[in-house]
Formats: sequence, structure tokens, C-alpha cells
Amino acid sequence: MKKFFSKPFGTEEQPIEEGRYRLFWTAVCPYAHRTVIAREILGLDDAISLGTLDYRRGEEGWQFSLDKDGLDPVLKQSKIKDVYLNSDSDYEGPYSVPVLVDVTTGKVVRKESAELLHEFATVFSKLHKKDGIDLYPEHLAGQIDEWNEKLAVALNDGVYGMGFAESQEKYDEAFERFFNMMDVVEDRLSNQRYFHGNTITETDIRFYTTMIRFDAVYYGLYSANKKRIEEYPNIFNYLKDLYQTSGFGSTTDFEAIKVGYYVSAGKTIVPKGPEVDKWNQSHDRARFE
Repeated sequence: MKKFFSKPFGTEEQPIEEGRYRLFWTAVCPYAHRTVIAREILGLDDAISLGTLDYRRGEEGWQFSLDKDGLDPVLKQSKIKDVYLNSDSDYEGPYSVPVLVDVTTGKVVRKESAELLHEFATVFSKLHKKDGIDLYPEHLAGQIDEWNEKLAVALNDGVYGMGFAESQEKYDEAFERFFNMMDVVEDRLSNQRYFHGNTITETDIRFYTTMIRFDAVYYGLYSANKKRIEEYPNIFNYLKDLYQTSGFGSTTDFEAIKVGYYVSAGKTIVPKGPEVDKWNQSHDRARFE
């Protein structure tokens, strides 16, 4: 089977150079959110431009309706589907975000959030800001890979197992898997500031983008209602710590998240709550310094 948009970076065709690429995302999507956080905290915001799609997915998919005249100012396209179709005539979807585009050709070069997060952290290192965070330290690589996989199965992808379950049995399985992992994470974060000690890594970004949406969306809309985030004191304080860290809270749009999820689910009423001021309250994570 053909693997689309997977050519390596650092070649003559896809060099690592400032201004070459444009990242597209929508604020509602936790997977796209990963890449935008990494872009900001690694200092890639000057090297890789950013295009934002409407958080309300239309009949033709993600659209540039937030931009003037409904067109991306760089690619002059009205929807992300057209960007894909311009890139490879054999590609039949999904027309998803995030997506990284080579602005010299207007073509997609990468579309998988996990790959983009990892490549921003590693392959694009020569464009990182000085003294920046290393999201994938070599000595932690094994742990990071292991936890990334655990979180993907139980939480990042697992929460959709509850939201889109087609039987009580499938819902129950996803529910138990999700909240069992939450207990494991709560215990792990009782002993250290972040997932892998005192440094932010890929794992923290992956966990954050799912959990920051939990109270606002998953608890009610997906019936992930065993506990609220505040009932996990270590996770709650950890999330406040990250939210108050540059790149995390600044890229989190709760209104877009709520509206995007509820409208996509066919709901005509979007909940007003929960309050978001709690994320700016003091936390206790400095005790691990």
C-alpha cells in the first residue's frame, strides 16, 4: 500500500530551512494541537508559518473561513481538501489536520501528528531557539516511546472508544481502559513534575492536549464521567503547571474546542461551562524542583 506524504526531511527535495513550510491546524483538534505547542515551545514559530482553519467543520471538511475572503493568505485555497488534492491525485482522504505544506510547491509533505511532533523535536533541531527544550532526549527515548504508545491506546485514541462506542460492551471496555490508565498516571505524577522527571517531553504534550479537553468535552459529550480532572489532584496540578507554561495555555482555545466538538456531534446547544479560570490558579508542582 502506498504511504502518502512520508518522504524524509533533510534532503534536496525537502530541506530543513526557515520559511520553507507552513503548518495548518484547527484549535478544536487535540492531535493538531500537539504540533502547534511543539512549534511554539521549540521556537519554530519564525521558521514555520501557521495557518488556522475554522474549528467548525463544514460539509466539505476543514475550511479557511476565519481568513479574509475565506482563503488561506499563502496558498490561496478555501479548504484543506483542495490542498491535499493539489498534492497527490491518488490520495483519497482523510483530509485531516495537522498538515505540513511546502510553500514552494503548495504540496503536503506530512500529515501525521505523531510524526510531526517527533520531527519538529528532532529533525528540525537546527531551527530550534537557543537553550530550548529537548522534547526527545536520547537517554529518555525508550521511556518516551513506551509511554507515548500507552497513552495513545488508553487515552488519546481511547477516549473516542467511549464517544463512538456502538455497544455497551465496547463502551465499558474503553471506559475501564481509560480510567485505569488515569489512575496509573495519577500515581506516576505523584513522584515527579512531568512524565519523565523535571523536563517536558513529547509525552507531556500528548497527554496535555487530550486532558485539557476532558472537562469541557469528553466528560459530558463522550460519557467519560467516572471522575472530573479535579478529582485527580496530581494530574490537575500538573495540567495547571503546563497550561501556565509558554506554548500550552496560549494555544488552548476552550470556546473553539467546545463549539467544534458539539457542533460536529450534531448538537444545537453548546454548554456554557465549565469555568476555565481554574487553569490559572496556583499549582504545587514546583515542589519537585
